[in-house]
Parts: sequence; structure tokens; C-alpha cells
Amino acid sequence: MKRPMTKRLLFRLTLVATALMALSTVDAQQLPLRTNWQFNYFQENPAFAGFTDCMELKAGYRQQWAGFDGAPSTAFANLQGEIGRSAGGNIHGLGGRVTDDSAGPYGFTQLDLAYAYHLKMSQGWRLAAGAAVGFMQYRLALGDIVLPDFQAGNDPAITSNANQLLAPTMDFGLWTYNKYTFWGLSIQNLIEPSVDQWGLDTRFRRHVGFYGGSLIRLEGPWSFHPAGSLRFSAGAPVAVDVQALFDYDETVRFGIGYRNETALSGILTLNIMENVTVGYAYDWNVGALSQAASSTHEFTLGILACPVRGSHVPCAAFQ
Repeated sequence: MKRPMTKRLLFRLTLVATALMALSTVDAQQLPLRTNWQFNYFQENPAFAGFTDCMELKAGYRQQWAGFDGAPSTAFANLQGEIGRSAGGNIHGLGGRVTDDSAGPYGFTQLDLAYAYHLKMSQGWRLAAGAAVGFMQYRLALGDIVLPDFQAGNDPAITSNANQLLAPTMDFGLWTYNKYTFWGLSIQNLIEPSVDQWGLDTRFRRHVGFYGGSLIRLEGPWSFHPAGSLRFSAGAPVAVDVQALFDYDETVRFGIGYRNETALSGILTLNIMENVTVGYAYDWNVGALSQAASSTHEFTLGILACPVRGSHVPCAAFQ
């Protein structure tokens, strides 16, 4: 039995209105958060490409507000490493990154390639500059919107490519470091790509991040790794993230983190094999979110393709 035309038309109009509201919020949308960002700097900053003298794979999955249907989730992976050195000891690095983020019927997939140049400076310092270019596919999964007495997935007007936007992306980063200290700057969505569809001028806002941290040697095999970050984007509050991690013999790293007014984190990283590292982070919501949302889980995996030179894999941030 066919549905009445008025009901079908009303449903399509509802979907169009939903799409317009979703796209209009892109201006203020933050890029995905990652709790264990000390484990995976390259995902945040293209200047990190080339920190390891062989290829290094990092991957992870973050489930925010576990137990809520349609809660935000993020999967990410990257590969980076040194591809050569100049006569003066300067390093050329290359890498690639992919991110898939979703929240309910909305989400995006981003893919890019990065190059970085690490300039050798005095007193053990290096200055790295890197850039990444790629594309972002922003999607609105209208077929996932469920209304009574209607199967959205059977309507070609809903499952067509009209609910997908494709835009170019460019990121830029700086990273200066020595054996014990690092400072970084990253600019994501540098060109603020704009997509004009359905009569809307939708812009993906620029995100600016500042990073810094230290390695402090303690007694015996222990070391302390304090680090912090500031992230800015037009239309969104400043995100402040501070972490205090302890490392035992470059085998076990654990500690806590705090993100301003949103989360308190517990972080654990283990070298389970000589070139394989796994990590887990747990976020407790604080402030206004503590009553409205549940906890967040984040899993990470790192594989270093270097020949084994000893019993441990060194921390790439402090080479």
C-alpha cells in the first residue's frame, strides 16, 4: 500500500530542514578530541613527520559518552617516518593520516599526506616545519534518521550523494625540540574551505593549537613527562589540556590529565613487545557534563618498524 503523497512530501521537507540545520553548525564545530595525544603527536601536527628514523604506525579508536546511542566516536590512523637526510644532518619526513569521526547521523572522513623538514640547530635543538594537504568528506546520513512508519533507506532521494560534501584541507605545523623539551604550533583547516550547497555557505573553521612539554629524569629508571596544550577556534571555547605522566624504564607510562571544565582523564601506555605499544585512556566527565553524559574510552596502538636496537622503544618526542 502506497503512503499518501502529503506524508511523503512532509517527510522529505523534514529531512531537508534537518540537513540545513546540521550544515549551519559546521562553523563552530570542533575537530575531534584525543585524550592520549602525547602518544600520537603526528595526528595533531604534520611537523612531527620524520621524528622516527623508520616508519611508525599509530592507530586508535575513541568512544565518547559510552552507552548513549549516536554518541560521538572517532577512529584514526597514521604512518610517518624519516625518508632521508641532507649533508648537514637535516631530516626529511613523510607521512599520511586518516580520521573518521561521527556523531549520530553526522560525521566526516579526512585523508591527507604530510611532509616535514627538520632543521638541525645549535645546542641539540631542531626546528621542524611541516604541511599536510588532503580532503574532507562531510556527510549527513539521512537514512539513519528514523521516523514512524517510514523506511528512509528505501528512498533514493534520501540515499543519494546530495547529503555529502567534499572539501580540500591544508594543515601547517611547527615543532622545536631537543632531548628534554618541545614546543609546537599546529594550524588545521588553514584555508578554511567553504562549500556552497543547498543555498548555504558552509565553512570549516580554522583550528590553532599550541603544545609544550618536558622530560624530567627522576631517580633510577623513572622519568616525569608534564605537557599541555591550548586549542582555539572561532565560535568555540578555548580548550585547555594539561597532563602529568610518569614513565618507568620506557616500558610503562601512566598518569592523569585535565581538560578545562569537561573531563578528568586516566592514561596508561604499555610497551608489550620491543616495537609494539598499546595505550588506554578513560575520561570522567566533570562540570556540566557530569550529570548529562557517561564516560569516554580511548584505545591506541603503535608499531615501530625500526630494527631492534635494545630492549625499549624510545619516546619519539624527545629524540
